[in-house]
Amino acid sequence: MDEERDLLLVAVFTTLTIFLWVFFELVKTSKTSSIATPLQQVVSPLTSKIEVEVIDELEKRSTLD
Repeated sequence: MDEERDLLLVAVFTTLTIFLWVFFELVKTSKTSSIATPLQQVVSPLTSKIEVEVIDELEKRSTLD
């Protein structure tokens, strides 16, 4: 009975340690994870505007077969 109790305590403390480790790693990652300032300046949002003139010019091109 005493050995089962010791094994249960070890299992509980190990599980608690793993959960706390994962929790603190997630907290640390969420606080330190960010995009560097030079990268933020380089990245710009994509536009969804379709330039019809460019498509018309591509359609006018002739292919050499």
